[in-house]
Amino acid sequence: MNAIQIIDLKGFCGKDEDFIAQYVNLRNSYADLLLTSPVEIDETREWLKNADIEIRGIVEDNILCGVTILYLNRHGEVAFFVREPGRGFGTRLLEIIERVALEKGLTSVWAWVLHDNHIAQRAFEKNGYLREGTAEREFNNRLFKGFRFGKKLKPAGKGENT
Repeated sequence: MNAIQIIDLKGFCGKDEDFIAQYVNLRNSYADLLLTSPVEIDETREWLKNADIEIRGIVEDNILCGVTILYLNRHGEVAFFVREPGRGFGTRLLEIIERVALEKGLTSVWAWVLHDNHIAQRAFEKNGYLREGTAEREFNNRLFKGFRFGKKLKPAGKGENT
């Protein structure tokens, strides 16, 4: 495997914006599953200045392979998306963002996943998230069914390996 690096995308605004452009392309490829509209680079630069989010990425050979986001203003909601499913990046991204959540003082995190997004559901379950029930979200005046997954976080040294 090639050298993998973890980056904080907020640190790339105004610097190496290639990662910002890669983020926008990757994120927009998941817009339907995330129930969001496509974004542009300029609005993403502004969004990255938001103190209520934490965003980390995995880079391999200067390619952004996956991203995870922690929404502090949504009580620890997490999301992730990867360029190539099945390579273990989702698991690694969840581990990374869970450490960030602990550093921010959170004791749990949660995710909302579309009802028919079985790949994401399996990824969360595989990583210790429990299905807590169903929930709907509205997007473009339509209701979408999904599941809420939650995970209690344990600080390092409290029965969890780091």
